[in-house]
Amino acid sequence: MNDDSELPRPATGQLLALATAARPDWPLDQLRDAIAQARTAGMTFGRALVVVAQMIADPMAQPGDLLAELPEPWRHRRRPPGPETYHRGAAAVRAALHHTETD
Repeated sequence: MNDDSELPRPATGQLLALATAARPDWPLDQLRDAIAQARTAGMTFGRALVVVAQMIADPMAQPGDLLAELPEPWRHRRRPPGPETYHRGAAAVRAALHHTETD
């Protein structure tokens, strides 16, 4: 029986091999370091896999671009605004759209 909570299983060596084959212009040590930093910062292997695949397809991408995909820690600690915030914003937009100048 497989433990699905461990899927996808990290396969960093195979990911590096794919990147080396697809992007010979990338220094392998830079990509290895970027993946290690991203994983240390909390990026899951699945997310790293997706980002590296997107980077491989982008001719302008560089290994360091992986680190730009790291989530900003402050975004996780912030509480999302309540529904009243959205209602106030929508009311302000409606008022601005229907505002008439009376001079």
